Amino acid sequence: KWVNREKLKTWVAQFEGKEVGYVEMEIQEGGSIEIVYFGLLPLMIGRGIGGGMLSLAVQNAWEIEGAQKVWVHTCSRDHPHALGNYEKRGFRLFQTNFG
Repeated sequence: KWVNREKLKTWVAQFEGKEVGYVEMEIQEGGSIEIVYFGLLPLMIGRGIGGGMLSLAVQNAWEIEGAQKVWVHTCSRDHPHALGNYEKRGFRLFQTNFG
């Protein structure tokens, strides 16, 4: 039931015919689109795939009817390049929590 909800969109990235990552977005109240999950298989990291994949994800998010804001959480447990990848796609830091 969870993955079949209309408010959840999932895309799977393929490279050379193999699944290498995915993006999951949730349509929320007020036109907010959250990129809930974004990930690549470890062997794909550092090959230039993540940037293109994220660019397509952001483009798809903005094409969702009623989209007013596209956002994502990141944390210190994400890949060290995650924040830079998000910033290169137009995201900006909104809030930092410690603790």
